Amino acid sequence: MALLLEDVGFILLSRGMKEASSPGDSRSPGRVKRVLKNPSVLMGVFLQAIYYVLLLSLIQKAPVSLVVPMTGFGYVLTAFLARIFLGEPVSLGRWAGIFLITVGVVLISQAGG
Repeated sequence: MALLLEDVGFILLSRGMKEASSPGDSRSPGRVKRVLKNPSVLMGVFLQAIYYVLLLSLIQKAPVSLVVPMTGFGYVLTAFLARIFLGEPVSLGRWAGIFLITVGVVLISQAGG
């Protein structure tokens, strides 16, 4: 659940940042206002905040050396969500990297304490 909140938050932040900017205005003061008023950015920040509260709760109860690597599963979800909702291309090389991270997470979760 926490990873889903984090990844949806990332997707919303990306969408909102793209909506709030236009070519050539990266330094304009109006851009900051647009970003801070953008509903996607605000919801993305909110979901990220909930994620971090849940993460704090998890690392209070379980070893951080287990909890933090488990967040690596989020890379798979992020790639799928970015492809579906943002239309981002995900190359074969990127999928291979995500696969290797996932294998590492599985190995870490299988290794005893």
